[in-house]
Amino acid sequence: MQDHYKKFDLTNKVAIITGASEGIGRDMAIGLAEAGADIIICSRREDKLLEVKEAAEKTGRKADIYIIDIRNVSEIEGLKAFIKAKTDKVDILINNAGYVVTKPAWDISESDWDAMVDTGFKGLFFCCQAIGSIMREHGYGKIINLSSTYSQSVFPGRSVYAGIKAGINHLTEALALEWAPHGIRVNAIAPTAINTPSRHTTLQGPILEKVLARIPLGRLATSDDLIGAVIYLSSVASDFVTGHTLFVDGGWVAAS
Repeated sequence: MQDHYKKFDLTNKVAIITGASEGIGRDMAIGLAEAGADIIICSRREDKLLEVKEAAEKTGRKADIYIIDIRNVSEIEGLKAFIKAKTDKVDILINNAGYVVTKPAWDISESDWDAMVDTGFKGLFFCCQAIGSIMREHGYGKIINLSSTYSQSVFPGRSVYAGIKAGINHLTEALALEWAPHGIRVNAIAPTAINTPSRHTTLQGPILEKVLARIPLGRLATSDDLIGAVIYLSSVASDFVTGHTLFVDGGWVAAS
């Protein structure tokens, strides 16, 4: 009998996580290290990345940092060059970096639009392209894009964000189709509202009540809820899964 549990082991895999300085990016990076992966963590904030690096290395795995603003394609190419020089191998890419402005659609400015689209969609695509090209050389890789329940079910004040996340789902399918012959699996994870420190100020009172009322399981998501899904989609256990968006949402979309 096969030991199916071992299929989830990420020992000696190399994982890149963008937006890894805090929140769910930080927690996913440490979760991947705990599952056995060596990690390269990326964001604009070196001080925070150093804290994540220290926490990840306590698991016994290697952790490198790379300072990057993924709105700039030249910096993404710099990340690719760094990887080629460092390991020449990438098994897993987690596209977590994003930016959100919560405003009525009437009030969205061009700068708001550019910040959200350039980070959450343009940056994500060119990270897929640059890091995916390294995976192509080895004939294997796992790309996981961070989507959202707002990709299918909207909420006031999140019009542009919802449009980006819907685009990520569709882009995930398109890349999965194109890159399957190269052994690259491309999937997305779509969480509902996550109970992170940055949300404590926004998810309060009536807003929190409205959100909870739309989640059949009756609570916000936590980073731990996502880590299992990330490990699954990063591992050989999901080798026959591609082009899929996995909703980790407590039933939000089903209820909508």
